[in-house]
Amino acid sequence: MVKSPMSAFTAALATPYPPAGSPIKFDQIVYNAENHYDPETGIFTCQVPGVYYFSYSIHVNGNHALVALYKNGQPIVFTYDEYNKGFLDQMSGSAVLLLDVQDTVYIQIPDDEANGVFAAENVHCSFSGFLIAST
Repeated sequence: MVKSPMSAFTAALATPYPPAGSPIKFDQIVYNAENHYDPETGIFTCQVPGVYYFSYSIHVNGNHALVALYKNGQPIVFTYDEYNKGFLDQMSGSAVLLLDVQDTVYIQIPDDEANGVFAAENVHCSFSGFLIAST
């Protein structure tokens, strides 16, 4: 039997207010058997070319929040939450992307003006991706 190529990960963040301008380091690994996601950098690097699904879920507290899903350094999907004082908000985003070997995907806060990304011990943000079909 021929084994189908596989690539999948889920990682969580439990530290609030990650720095803007660089990939968010979702450092708590839920699943990453193929090690295509690097928790040290926050970057997924494609090893199996194909069509992928990526999603993220972000908690917001203390400030508005703007995050984006990036492919090869270019923002693909932006998500914004206008924070309401006294509430813990949540936002999410997703995308289907065609990737080649060595393409990179990550989540980033573009700038400090809207960095209300919040996480704590029992309030996790998450980033996931998986291969739908290889090409």
